[in-house]
Amino acid sequence: MAFVCLLAILTGCVTKKEATPKIKQGVFGTLNWIEGNMMPSPDEPKTTRHKVVARELQIYEVVTFKDVEGEAPLFTKVKGRLVKTVKSTTSGFYECELPVGEYSVFTVEPDGKLFANNFDGGGKINAISVMPENQIKLDIQINYKAAY
Repeated sequence: MAFVCLLAILTGCVTKKEATPKIKQGVFGTLNWIEGNMMPSPDEPKTTRHKVVARELQIYEVVTFKDVEGEAPLFTKVKGRLVKTVKSTTSGFYECELPVGEYSVFTVEPDGKLFANNFDGGGKINAISVMPENQIKLDIQINYKAAY
């Protein structure tokens, strides 16, 4: 019994450690895939699939709707300056060191489209502002196959 408890504690530490960013300044988070019927209904059970996924992320200098082609939340082209490309782990964790500035973060989907589903009132797409010695947590819910 003690061995099982110790194993559970150590497994929890390993999981937590991976989700702890090693970067001093930039963005980190987890990518989650969500699909299925998310509508609450007394007659039908929820049919959802939720899991962490590995994806490539592309980070651009901040862009707005005038800087992209395609239809939200899946874009076919971003006409902005690509700053960095990073890959998440198989457990969905990613991190990226970035200089101070404002950026837009996209996931690259299996069909090559760029996903972002967060927009502000000024039209900025999935925007983050990196400040000196600041780590921004940005968990991304990839949900274009979910119904709400």
